[in-house]
Amino acid sequence: SQQQQPQQLVRFLPFRSIAEPSFWLDHNAHKLNELRLSEEGVPLWGFFGVSNASSNAAASAVTPLPPAGMRFDTSSSNSNDILNSSDAAATAVRRNEWIRSSGNIYSLNTIDSLKKLNKNKFLNAACLPSLLACCGIHKHKGGESSSNNADPNIALISSTCLTYCDLKSNTTVYWFAFPALTPRSGCGIAYSSASASESTPQRRIGEVWGDQMCSSLSRSFHRFRVVQEEVNTSGCQGQVWCPPFFLLLPAYTEGGNTRKTKCLPLNKSTYDALTEEEKQSVIFGFVDPNTSPSNNSDADAVGWTLRNLVAYLSLSLGLGGHDKTFLSYRSPFLRRITVSDSLDNEDPMQESYEDVGEDYDDGDAGIGQSLLLDIKIPLASDYQWPSTKDQPSSSDSSTEADIICSSYRCVGWELNKNNKPGPRSIDLRPLVSPAHLSRQANDLNLRLMKWRALPSL
Repeated sequence: SQQQQPQQLVRFLPFRSIAEPSFWLDHNAHKLNELRLSEEGVPLWGFFGVSNASSNAAASAVTPLPPAGMRFDTSSSNSNDILNSSDAAATAVRRNEWIRSSGNIYSLNTIDSLKKLNKNKFLNAACLPSLLACCGIHKHKGGESSSNNADPNIALISSTCLTYCDLKSNTTVYWFAFPALTPRSGCGIAYSSASASESTPQRRIGEVWGDQMCSSLSRSFHRFRVVQEEVNTSGCQGQVWCPPFFLLLPAYTEGGNTRKTKCLPLNKSTYDALTEEEKQSVIFGFVDPNTSPSNNSDADAVGWTLRNLVAYLSLSLGLGGHDKTFLSYRSPFLRRITVSDSLDNEDPMQESYEDVGEDYDDGDAGIGQSLLLDIKIPLASDYQWPSTKDQPSSSDSSTEADIICSSYRCVGWELNKNNKPGPRSIDLRPLVSPAHLSRQANDLNLRLMKWRALPSL
């Protein structure tokens, strides 16, 4: 019998948090004036985009490229009402060239609380319910799964942050996490056996499809973004910016029948509406934040968002155990979609700036560097971890949701500057005058006494 090829695991590039100092100044003020002694989570919004591959290629020869970054600024927490606003002014400036994440930030009152907290248990409790609800595993109180209604473009990309704000010294200790469902030990996400037997399991679409089909894909994805922007603005949802996931039906001509390249939204109802032939040929696409050039050591790593996409296909769409093709969509940049964009506009430069061919001098530029990945999707049972001693059971007061969630696990805590699991810190004192620091310290002492003695005052 033929010897079975060893599995080649997919290598993922984790997110790195990029939080502007203004974000922490705003959050510290929110903690002082609004949250006070509360340690409840408050909304947190992050966003990431794609890098210009042609400029990165030149820059990487001098300095190493940073990993994919999840950014946080002044709009990431306290101003989320502006981000979600559906009025014309807010809609006209939607930053839909970025991909958005949602989650919560938890501000603890003492550094000891941050040190003693069981981080993995906290991450599972905070993030598993929404992830499993999107995948149709966790059921709401009404008894119905939300897999048909939950938008995977929102639920599958999330951010969580634990922080301790030392308001006297204006220093902040923080630890970001980008949760992803993970299979149990020994059941990693691997390339299919057919692709593992080849020299490389990744294929660049510029070499496989050619420039004409790559240009067709670029235009189709742009039209898809325009349609999704119109759906989001007209429906007053205000949630999705650039859709991070999509279904791709490649163009083909057979027996007089012709189908153009088409991008469709990723959700259970859209997938179920496909014909059996389309389900066999569909490619699952995701916008990859990793656009490292081919001479970079991280070029063969794929974006962190693919983890939850694979889990969604296994748990929600029932594709566990199947070999499926994924498209790591790597574009030099994405332009902003405005309310003036129209599907009737046939100007190719207006349809898409994400193109390939002679418009770019660098061979790594354009979406031609996007990758086709043949991956064997783990079984749904592979995501269920064995029970542990502290796992809730039906004999205690735990709810059914707690018991279900305890069978799954998340990973995603960010590494610190030493490339080890641990928090980071930022010193904000250089941004604040000494006189203001002194007044703030005195004011904080008075506020602490009032919060403890007369919290309702």
